[in-house]
Amino acid sequence: MPKEVFIASGIVFGIVFGFLLKRSRFCAAGLTRDMLLENRWYNAVYIPAIIMMEAFIYFLMVGSDVIPGPKTADFSLFRIGLGSLMFGIGAVLCNGCIVSSLLKCGDGRLIGWISVPIFTLSAYTAKGGWLASTTKSLGKIWSVPDTLLANLPISPIVLAGVGMIIMLWALRYVYNTTKLGFTIPGRYTGWRHILFEKIWPKEMVVMLIGIWMALGFLFSNWAGRNGGFGITTPLVSWFEFFTAGKSLGWASLFVLGIIIGAFITAWLGGEFSIVKPRLGPIVLTAIGSVLMGIGAVWASGCFIGNVMVGTAQFSMKAWYSTIFIVSGVWLATFIMIKMRTFTRY
Repeated sequence: MPKEVFIASGIVFGIVFGFLLKRSRFCAAGLTRDMLLENRWYNAVYIPAIIMMEAFIYFLMVGSDVIPGPKTADFSLFRIGLGSLMFGIGAVLCNGCIVSSLLKCGDGRLIGWISVPIFTLSAYTAKGGWLASTTKSLGKIWSVPDTLLANLPISPIVLAGVGMIIMLWALRYVYNTTKLGFTIPGRYTGWRHILFEKIWPKEMVVMLIGIWMALGFLFSNWAGRNGGFGITTPLVSWFEFFTAGKSLGWASLFVLGIIIGAFITAWLGGEFSIVKPRLGPIVLTAIGSVLMGIGAVWASGCFIGNVMVGTAQFSMKAWYSTIFIVSGVWLATFIMIKMRTFTRY
């Protein structure tokens, strides 16, 4: 099959991913924030469940020589920590990370169309613009090798398998103890209600997301790219496509697919509407998008690239970044929402 076909599959993966996120109201930043804001500590189950499901399938494919193993490199403890903290704070300012902004674009919420370009321009500035030299310099501070995978005492597929079983049990427990005892009547019936209106249980969707993200490694590899889902570099690739005529790849189409998937789901679910934001949210979103854009480059990943992809490859850099992204979300939540230092209204 021609390579171009596999490159084009990126848009399909994005559409399905956007659909799954919409149907479950899944937002990694929101789930992390609400652990502190609303004491929903059971939210701590969802992202690890995705990671372990994805990791098990990923290392199964690696062990079967279907796809190549992960590439590791030295990373800066300082730059990764700082960038991750900035990204987490920015995600709270934007009321969701950059994936949430892409979904908002598809929903018709203009705040998303404000966030995505600012994020992209900020990321480009840190990656190849006037902040590129700063990015490079920060990368030399406290540099350490990424040796977690190489130093695991047991096979990664065994570790991921055990983790997956534990997480599946935890998902079942959370579902049984938190499910609502009532349903809200819908406007539609049949397949349209089930596919585009009914809110799917997060416990089911995180398993589907984990499987889908693992398959992303396979199709991305067939397209000539060794990697899984990504957001920051693919968005920058669109900027370079329009400004320098550079080519688009699998991941570039993936981020476009997220917007399309959100649009299709919102349209057929009767949720699509053009929503104009007020000045307060615009200002906070602009600031948050800058922090997320620069932070994602300095962290070499975001909630997707580090927290939900790199961790599944047992990258020490990704797990280290996850600690600081979560810390950034909680810090901003505590200061800006819990303490009500200032508000969106």
